[in-house]
Amino acid sequence: MRRLLLLAPLFLFACSASKDGGGGGTLGGDDTGGGFSFDTGTTLGDGGFNLDGSAPDGLPPTDSCPEELKLVYVVTQGNELYSFAPATLSFVKIGDLSCPSGGFANPFSMAVQRNGTAWVLYDDGNIFHVSIKDASCKKTSYVPGQSGYTTFGMAFVSNSPGSTDETLYVAGYEGQGIAKIDTSTLKLTEVGTFGGAKPGSGELTGTGEARMFGFFSQTPATVAEIDPKTSKVLGTKPSAVTVGSGWAFAHWGGSFWLFTAPSGTSQVDQFDYAAGTDKTVRKGLGYVIVGAGVSTCAPTKPPK
Repeated sequence: MRRLLLLAPLFLFACSASKDGGGGGTLGGDDTGGGFSFDTGTTLGDGGFNLDGSAPDGLPPTDSCPEELKLVYVVTQGNELYSFAPATLSFVKIGDLSCPSGGFANPFSMAVQRNGTAWVLYDDGNIFHVSIKDASCKKTSYVPGQSGYTTFGMAFVSNSPGSTDETLYVAGYEGQGIAKIDTSTLKLTEVGTFGGAKPGSGELTGTGEARMFGFFSQTPATVAEIDPKTSKVLGTKPSAVTVGSGWAFAHWGGSFWLFTAPSGTSQVDQFDYAAGTDKTVRKGLGYVIVGAGVSTCAPTKPPK
């Protein structure tokens, strides 16, 4: 999921005060219902169950994918966290982030873990854990700049179709390629480059079907499928959107949802990857979205 950084040069789940399109290039290849725990990454709802569906007393899970984990979440350059429901095209503000960034850094990108934790990257390279229930925030011990990856797009991707196991992947803002971050050790490990492709800056989104996609801000903007195991570009489709001052995207319900700000405030486009067509569905949101994330619980097929 991401947006434009002016200070420096859906299948599913993607900054500074503004974010510029970054390096060009060409792509090749085919209610706060309970307390949020940063230690466990779980949320206790009104019914007393953890956000992952497990009961506190160890009883079997009731629902590993509650409704709140099937939404898209976005963060703005103004440190606001919203949920977005593609089925109704509605945004609901969850709260204002108060991440301890020292007042100099801004949100850059985000991803949403299956346990309900939003991973929010700031443009100084620090990562914070944010509650999707109330926007409360805690800094992690992630060390910025590992292997030259300071800012990046990011997304969780299921390890195999339908699996509850997932991996956090990142795409280097300077077009380095793909890496992954171990969510326990917070160590970044490079996967590889994009092969012969030179896509420049990109956001990532992943799906419960173990597929990963990138939204690259070159001209024209491009959506590409990327092999999470090899980092190679599997196929690309151009988009008619203009990125502007911020961008992010997510996959939901068989479509991609592109958040761009071509005229000073964000709009939403629904992108059909198979057909390669865009449709603007919301305009003039009044804020600039710089990151988007969606968990691997999100639907991968169009709603009936």
